[in-house]
Amino acid sequence: MKLTNKIKLIIVLLSCITTYAQKTIKGTVTDKQSNIPMVGVNVIVPNSKASTITDFDGKFQLQIPENSTSIEFSYIGYQTQKVTIDEKSNYTISMTSGQGQSLDEVVIIGYGTQSKKDVSSSIQSIKTKDLPQGTSSSFENSLQGQTPGVNISSSSATPGSAVSVNIRGVSSISASSQPLYIIDGIPIVSRNNSALNANIQPVNPLADLTPNDIESFTVLKDAAAAAIYGSRGANGVILITTKRGKTGKSIVDVNYYTSFAEISKYPKMVDSEKFKKFFNTAAEFDGLGSDYFDWIDTSKGINTNIYDEIFRVGVTQNLDLSVKGGSEKTSYYLSGNYYNQEGIQIGQGFKRLSARMNLDHNINEKFKIGNTFFITRSNHQRTIGENDEYGVVINAQGWDPTEPIYDENGKYTNPFKYNTWWPLENPVQIAKEYKNTSQSTRVQGTAYVEWKIIPDLKFKSAFSLEYYNLVEDSYVPSGTNKSKTGEGIFATYEETNWLVENTLNYNKQFGEKHNFGAILGWTIQENETRFSDQSGVGYATNTTSSISAASIIIASTSGKNQYGLQSFFGRANYVYDDKYIASFTVRADGSSRFGENNQYGYFPSGSLAWRVNKEKFFKSESISDFKIRASYGLTGNQEIGSNWRGTYTLNANYNGVPGIAPNRLENPDLGWEKTKQLDIGLDFGLFKNRITLTADYFNKQTDDLLLQAKVSGLTGFNSVYQNVGAIENKGFEFGINAAVFDGDDFKWNTGVNLTLLDNKIKKLINDGEEVGRNHILKEGQEVSTLYLIKFLGVDPQTGDAKFDDINKDGIIDFSDRQMVGGALPTYFGGWSNNFSYKGFTLTANFVFSGGNKIFNQSRHVYDNYGYTKSGIPYSNISERVYDNYWRTPGQITDVPRPSTKDGQMQRFSTQFLEDGDYIRLKTLSLAYKLPSNVIRKIGLNSLSLYIQAQNVFTITDYLGFDPEVSTNTSSQEDLNILQGEDFGTLGQARTFTLGLSTTF
Repeated sequence: MKLTNKIKLIIVLLSCITTYAQKTIKGTVTDKQSNIPMVGVNVIVPNSKASTITDFDGKFQLQIPENSTSIEFSYIGYQTQKVTIDEKSNYTISMTSGQGQSLDEVVIIGYGTQSKKDVSSSIQSIKTKDLPQGTSSSFENSLQGQTPGVNISSSSATPGSAVSVNIRGVSSISASSQPLYIIDGIPIVSRNNSALNANIQPVNPLADLTPNDIESFTVLKDAAAAAIYGSRGANGVILITTKRGKTGKSIVDVNYYTSFAEISKYPKMVDSEKFKKFFNTAAEFDGLGSDYFDWIDTSKGINTNIYDEIFRVGVTQNLDLSVKGGSEKTSYYLSGNYYNQEGIQIGQGFKRLSARMNLDHNINEKFKIGNTFFITRSNHQRTIGENDEYGVVINAQGWDPTEPIYDENGKYTNPFKYNTWWPLENPVQIAKEYKNTSQSTRVQGTAYVEWKIIPDLKFKSAFSLEYYNLVEDSYVPSGTNKSKTGEGIFATYEETNWLVENTLNYNKQFGEKHNFGAILGWTIQENETRFSDQSGVGYATNTTSSISAASIIIASTSGKNQYGLQSFFGRANYVYDDKYIASFTVRADGSSRFGENNQYGYFPSGSLAWRVNKEKFFKSESISDFKIRASYGLTGNQEIGSNWRGTYTLNANYNGVPGIAPNRLENPDLGWEKTKQLDIGLDFGLFKNRITLTADYFNKQTDDLLLQAKVSGLTGFNSVYQNVGAIENKGFEFGINAAVFDGDDFKWNTGVNLTLLDNKIKKLINDGEEVGRNHILKEGQEVSTLYLIKFLGVDPQTGDAKFDDINKDGIIDFSDRQMVGGALPTYFGGWSNNFSYKGFTLTANFVFSGGNKIFNQSRHVYDNYGYTKSGIPYSNISERVYDNYWRTPGQITDVPRPSTKDGQMQRFSTQFLEDGDYIRLKTLSLAYKLPSNVIRKIGLNSLSLYIQAQNVFTITDYLGFDPEVSTNTSSQEDLNILQGEDFGTLGQARTFTLGLSTTF
């Protein structure tokens, strides 16, 4: 035999030996509770490269390397299961969902993923499948009360209106305190860019996104987690991951629901007879006689319930349709959404139509490419409402109950012709005839390529583009009390944001004890905005609101802003022996927004963790996790307007000759707001993590606030922006989750979280600066501190209201204002419960908040104690005032005796200051999943029916609509320093939903 033939024979024999040494096994994986096959379960052989995932039918097939003794099954939301290999070749695996899987869970972090057990910073991961079916236009509401440290409040029930989110407090005065949102790697436009900000709830750009497309949220809370985003991480980061396809047959998901909403609470007004009687009582107290107001005509039997005129049952319809699947090389996810919401107040609504495509393709073992694409069109219909004397709600609450809405000819009645002073316009006319519409268009796209250079080293390059467009139209008809000739506004806003990201990611396990990971990255981003705003008056007809139809153009502006951001970053993670964990991050950001001497900022952080339960001396078997964490780092805030640098105006005309002149003084040293944060945390688990506890202490110190500082008049200006001022946020976070019962049929999972927060201004350039009419900025106080005249109660002998005359001049006015409390909650949290029995699932989620004050300025209208102006009643009054006013000497009450004079009421006083504490049953949901053997007969894989109620009840002493409301939401600065005001703000709705979801 020739030598070459001998070599061939040896090769064949070795191949046979290798084939014989390997074993092929197969099997099926199902959910233990429902017995439904599970698609996409990871099946791996420990300490080898052998792995696969289950197909659409839950089946898998895998070659087992020689000497392998076990296989491992893992799936997000389920306990990881290890199975010993025996003589069998076919296996049936039942996986259990529950608390016990959490340590092996892979969580999303900035620019990568990490095993939860190896996390040394403060993050929170939330899967949408663990949340009740969302019925809100925006995803933020579903996160309320779900994680410690995150305070979420809905300022109004206006459809599509902005939601305020603060992570570990308000850390700025002039810049944004809202978190950075990253969707599939794209930082998105989330700030209010509406030109129609005057006394109207702003639109919420995040309402453009479809909640059903979201797979998970990760909240980065401390500096160690957020410093990877450098100059944008000071307010925390919320990473949003959308759904993607998986290997297997195509799966079609359909979700449809209809919701019915109504106002959940409102202050009750008196009827016509009580209205007349009360003001006669006021006149009698003043010695004017008990029949002084008998000229008010109640003989016609008109008794208008104004709430019935402005409120309605709002109907919402939502349809989500998606398809996902894929082969070994290509996976895809396609979705579409239609959402149509009627507001509970007439004249308000929100519509959205969107589509998404996520695609991933493996070219070969080395290269992978993919893309995300999202497009949406939203329409907002809003009304003048909050913080406006022509608001719908505030005019309704002051409405004369003897006045009808329509006269005998079917035309709107004019409040000026009836018996109250306050209402300036017919509220139904405002809601139906005043026009405030907005149309937004958003397009997002990302294309990426991933190169596996060697098994442990990957390079990824991605290009992202976001385009956002907002077109707004506002019109006050001619012939109204607000405008006799008509007023029109037309505004546009366009923002384009592109981003290039390049990252090099290395992960390697050395031996059995060393696990090392590192990432290096370079990104460059450019943002460009264009805007225009035109307004005109004098319309010959109300059939059009076009600016071209106005006889006089009173203002016309347009402009452009542009900024760039270049960043370099790196992170290193090291785990030794599964118990000692270290992570270090540094990022350098260069921004064109700041002065030429201070364009680059450097943001380092570090975190350490010790898994005590992994030590040999730790013998307790019941404690499954005991991890101590500590982190410290620096993050920045650059979320300011692009026009803070020195600029010139091009319309400095003189004697008809065009010219250029300085418009804003430049500060070449202007830089970032900087936040240093210390975090000390504990993660604790019992009984294989059936009970888990997380506790954190945090201390955030924000320095170099961007504030206006006075300069010499020789410069030609009064002030310039400088880095001066400091704010402190510190507190504690607690979270506990437990699988109370974990039986085969019945399960009960519960979770409670609580945050204690202390916010304080440490340093100001203009200490004691009064902002707005009711707030003050003062060192040692929180950023939203109310500044009001102090009400001292009612004299039991005379029934007269008493106020604190702090300057002792005998006159109660603005000079007697004093600090009376903060508007930011000092504690907040949530309590979630999930009960399941066979195919039934019951969810009950509570949220709570308190320690804050609310200035209920609306009450000065309808709690007016008989006050008259120009000889007529100021407005209608509430049932509370009618039932509780002072009547006889010695009576103890907080409602003074009725009087037609103004001494019983001070509009800007603590007479209308209330506690903002509340507990709310936010969501109550019951779902039923039909048995698989039933629905498969009709060609479906799953079918669930559910009913849900939101804002079921609220326990609070607040007298207004809703303790979450806030009037001042139009700008980032308002959200920081002008919280805690309610002036005709629309409260949240109680919503009932019927829905179904099915898969086939």
